[in-house]
Amino acid sequence: MRFNKSELNALATSPATKFDKEGLLIVTDRQEGFLWRSEVRVERWCKLRGNLLFCLKDKDPKSPVSGVLVLENCRARIQTEDCDPDGYVFDLDFKDSPTERFISYSSAERLAWVYSIEQASNETLNLLINQLKEQIVSKSRQLPLAMGNNIDLGVPVPPAMIRQQQQQQDETEDSPPVEVAPTFEELDLSELPICETALSCDSLPVDTFGRDPNPRVVCSVLQPGEDCLWREHARTELQEGTRTPQFLSTMRFQRSAGFTASTRLRFSVHDVRERMTLTSVPLGHAEVALGVIQDTTRLRLPVCSPRGECGFITLISWSPEAAVEPGQATGNGLPPPPRSSTQLFETAGGASASSGSVSGSGRRAHRRTQSLPPKLGVRLFVPQQCGLQRVCAKPRLHTYRLHSSLGADISVQETLLESRLCCVLPQQLLSIWIQREKELLQEISGMGELSGEWRWRQMNLLEEHLRLLKDYSQAKQNIQQLARDGIFFKQSSVKTDESLEFLPVNLHVQRMWAQNDTLQRRGFLDIVTVGAFTRHDAKGRQCGGLIKLLQESKSWKLEQSNACKVQAANDAVQATKQLRKEIVELMSQLLQLASRRCATDMMPLCNQMVSKTRTLLNIWEPSIVKEAVDFIEQHRIIEEPENVLMEPMSPFRKITQQLTALELKSPELEDFATPVVAPPDLWPRGQPPLMRSNSWHPSNSSPSGSLDIRAIDSLQHVVKCYNEHLRSLEQGAPGQRTEKDALAEAEATYQSLPLAWHAQPQTQFQSQPEATPMPPAALQLIDLDELRGGAQTAMQPPAGFLDTKLMSSSPSANYYRPTEEPEPLDLTQLNIEASVMCLECKLKFFCGRRDSPAIRLRHPKPPMKREGFAVAPQHQQQQQAPAPDVISAPEKPAPQLELDLKPLATAAASGSAAVKKGNKFTDGLDLSLTTDWAAELRPSMRKLRHAMDRLLKTARLMHSVQRLQQDVRCNRLQASIMYRRDVCFSQALTALVSSLMLRLWGSELDMAYLVMLRDLGPLAYFEGLLTLFGNEADMWSDMCIAIEDLSAVSFQLVRAQGEATLAPMPRITGSRQALEVQLPVPEHSLPGNGTSISFKITPVFFNIGINGKATYAETVGQTREQHRSNWDNYLRLSQYYGRYRKLGLGSVDAGESLQSLLGFMEQQLRANLSKNVKILHLAEDACRLMDGLRFTSCKSAKDRTGMAVTLEQCRVLVREFQLPAKHVPYALSTMRSEGTRMDNVFKNIGTRKYAFHWTQVPFLPAMYRPPVGSYGKAQT
Repeated sequence: MRFNKSELNALATSPATKFDKEGLLIVTDRQEGFLWRSEVRVERWCKLRGNLLFCLKDKDPKSPVSGVLVLENCRARIQTEDCDPDGYVFDLDFKDSPTERFISYSSAERLAWVYSIEQASNETLNLLINQLKEQIVSKSRQLPLAMGNNIDLGVPVPPAMIRQQQQQQDETEDSPPVEVAPTFEELDLSELPICETALSCDSLPVDTFGRDPNPRVVCSVLQPGEDCLWREHARTELQEGTRTPQFLSTMRFQRSAGFTASTRLRFSVHDVRERMTLTSVPLGHAEVALGVIQDTTRLRLPVCSPRGECGFITLISWSPEAAVEPGQATGNGLPPPPRSSTQLFETAGGASASSGSVSGSGRRAHRRTQSLPPKLGVRLFVPQQCGLQRVCAKPRLHTYRLHSSLGADISVQETLLESRLCCVLPQQLLSIWIQREKELLQEISGMGELSGEWRWRQMNLLEEHLRLLKDYSQAKQNIQQLARDGIFFKQSSVKTDESLEFLPVNLHVQRMWAQNDTLQRRGFLDIVTVGAFTRHDAKGRQCGGLIKLLQESKSWKLEQSNACKVQAANDAVQATKQLRKEIVELMSQLLQLASRRCATDMMPLCNQMVSKTRTLLNIWEPSIVKEAVDFIEQHRIIEEPENVLMEPMSPFRKITQQLTALELKSPELEDFATPVVAPPDLWPRGQPPLMRSNSWHPSNSSPSGSLDIRAIDSLQHVVKCYNEHLRSLEQGAPGQRTEKDALAEAEATYQSLPLAWHAQPQTQFQSQPEATPMPPAALQLIDLDELRGGAQTAMQPPAGFLDTKLMSSSPSANYYRPTEEPEPLDLTQLNIEASVMCLECKLKFFCGRRDSPAIRLRHPKPPMKREGFAVAPQHQQQQQAPAPDVISAPEKPAPQLELDLKPLATAAASGSAAVKKGNKFTDGLDLSLTTDWAAELRPSMRKLRHAMDRLLKTARLMHSVQRLQQDVRCNRLQASIMYRRDVCFSQALTALVSSLMLRLWGSELDMAYLVMLRDLGPLAYFEGLLTLFGNEADMWSDMCIAIEDLSAVSFQLVRAQGEATLAPMPRITGSRQALEVQLPVPEHSLPGNGTSISFKITPVFFNIGINGKATYAETVGQTREQHRSNWDNYLRLSQYYGRYRKLGLGSVDAGESLQSLLGFMEQQLRANLSKNVKILHLAEDACRLMDGLRFTSCKSAKDRTGMAVTLEQCRVLVREFQLPAKHVPYALSTMRSEGTRMDNVFKNIGTRKYAFHWTQVPFLPAMYRPPVGSYGKAQT
């Protein structure tokens, strides 16, 4: 009786309550004391209602309640049929409670009580329901549909169940097919609804205790057929304690959903007695045809029930067809689409009124009392979505009608969509990272086989990059499979799944459109909701996040002497690649100008090329290059040419040879072949035995570029085993090693791999069922001695990975081969300088500046003596293919570059002597006889290109040497940090590009926004609700680094033409350090002068924890890093506002508001209050005033994110559309319980409950608390 004591007492004593059974019984009461226990029999009046048995204090039927028994898990038992001295006894045996004894005065009374008690339990009622279902099945030969229960509980009928019933109807009898409502995936936002309806009720009955109901209206549609199946279509929100509810949620009826004028609708009114379980009692219903609602602006229907009429329901509807004027209707009866961003239709009642919220009589309607006023149906507003569904999919829509402070109505449309880019962008990023791992594999293999301890270090690096290559390839394959299934988002329930960790969690687009016709104001609010950018651990292990890991890596690098050299070498390689790309692009432009003989435009490009070449020559320090070359000369194992065919292949050569099958081809960034000639064939047909089935070849190349995961795994296993073998040889101290161990280590260079190393990877594939044949790409260590069958083959050196002339003939393979000696750096720089000097002199000659002296790119240095460079044998030089000509295709092969550059080098080294007439580069040229300028420039360009390629080869070799000399543990730590950073960055970039595409395609672009993109770049505000406690502290750390990395990404707007306008897809190019994203935009949006718009974003990240754990984190002082980060982001936001103001963007009022907002934000940050969510609100307002991009995140973007997004929507309605502050709590509760955020919860976990426990809700700020009944036990 302690739980719901007053309610139970009122139920038992109310004269209006109808009981199933009541009468006088003798009850056995147990009385216990400190030292005694006894049983007393007392006469009590007992009442049975449902499964509740009330026992009053005495035999008076009007006496108060003494106790109540819940008749669940109990059984009524009669021990004997005879009469005891006290009467007729029966017992109630409970499962987990003592037995209760009752005594009646007659045998018939006892039997009546026992029967009533047995029929009172829920178990008996469920049994009766199942029996009724079986009877329905036996009579109709169809599966039952729990339609009524689904409607009462708020769960829609699954479409699969309806389709199953339709199939059964088609099989049994030729009845009309059941029209199935389209799923949310088929909803078209551009479709005009037949009509839209708002509802209200009045004169609803009270319950037996005189309490007002908690009404809710459910709209059901009658499915055609003989079964009269009602399917739920829409429902309103729940209002508490009122007989005259006025609902904010409206209902839309569209033709694509199967609605016609003859469609029957049922509006059922329910009284929700308990909000947590949504236990409801139907009050009644009203049925009407859709055509009646469409033709009538205001319709008042009686609510019928078995007890008679129980109130009225009022339907206020508006239809777009009423606005069609003669001569404006299209072929289908609909008005032509307007050009504005809002489609506006007037009803017949408002056709004579002027433009505004004025009724037909010319006066403004008063506020409503019991029902909606007629003015609500004056106008129908439908937003123009532009190309929203080209970048988003699977929309879910909810509409509302709110009331402004001026007596007008606010039309609100809430839409939830999935981004079509969720699976596209991670695949492009993974492709770039896969190509990077291939580059590093080529770099390490290009050093050749090393001796001593450096051999196992080299194999350790190979093993590490093969592991990363396998992980990246497997992740890309998993995402491709998900994209083929048509899935556009990753559920929060599988956020710990490592196979999809590169996808953002629960990425959705939340759009609110609002219209206040009185204020003539309308607009969108777009928010991208996404889970935290982090790598979730399935076991809940904590690593401190990226900030802590980067700090550990930094401290580790300070202890290592060459850690800075590794970073410097990597930066130099990336700079060399970028400069080479820019120089080649300039040369391509010069060729185009030379073909048109445009002399005036050639010199500015020539000056740029000279400047970039000068920078290229000064990147590398000669001392670092010399150290790396000396290291290679000292530790590389050099094979004698005459013993190549006689000695068995070493394990290193066998392993690197198998890398050929992994399609190790340089990325597209390095393919600088001009369109004049196609690149040469990478794998000529002269050696078919060495062709792998999955090797790159023009005949079998696929755009996907997918790799065989099993092949990579097999090769990684071989490398790991060989690495462990080498490590075991290095474990012994030098003083303790015997001569036998030294000989064994020396022989390990050329010995074959153990048999077990061959068999173990193969056994893994042989254990598979025979029905699945092993693909030919499964790797094995093939000994080339077995392939030497013919005499001609025996005379050729073994062709393997980077060990033949094949790779050197590819314009994209700029790596040294394992047996190739590096070219001296001073010779490479001299060749580059001579080529540029020759090219510059020819350009000056064509431009009429024949007497100009030659330029100097660097000061002459004394010649350096190089030792240790062995000249390649003559027969190897003859077998090497000449360097490719990627600029042009001459009829005769190009001469050797060294021979051509000898006179150039001599001229360059002779000093800057004064030239009286011309120079050596242009002597013999006659401008009047030179007709083809491009043909004169191509040889110099070709030599410059080849010299830059050799410089890049040397740069990559230096980088690999520095990485090899680094500590092994440091390499592993950096690899783990890089992988975690890639996971977080992939999620962040996907969310950012989705928001940019939404802004470019989902709304109209004006010139002011394009100017802001070009001159400033957009602001991206990330709002976090994470707690710096437990694993969410790691998530916050990961998000800080991922958001910071977004500032380095470049974006470029490109015109979308042809099929790209129907399905615009961004394209990511570049490398990990320099990414560029090309964003397609509608063709009419960009200016017509042909200028491209490139920009970078300015990201800011503010985080405030709001749950119970945030309270604990603030108590123990774990939020200092959060406060420091918020302050740093405030400074960045202030700097962005300063640049924004200098450009003169925005209005004067917006500028004053921004200045005051930032000042108030500074005050709030200095106050450093607990759970100060005002900081988030001020940042939201500032981002909206500067037309920035909005993101909201929590752990899974489902619960706390839903509270934050709905609060921001209501704040916008108050600030921009004059929603009264007193209406905010009700509007907030409606959006959270019946809006799109509840749909998001259902899509993720299959339950319409926010994952808040009742003990957590009091710790949330007041405006972030979910409404009662919308939260409970659910999976997070």
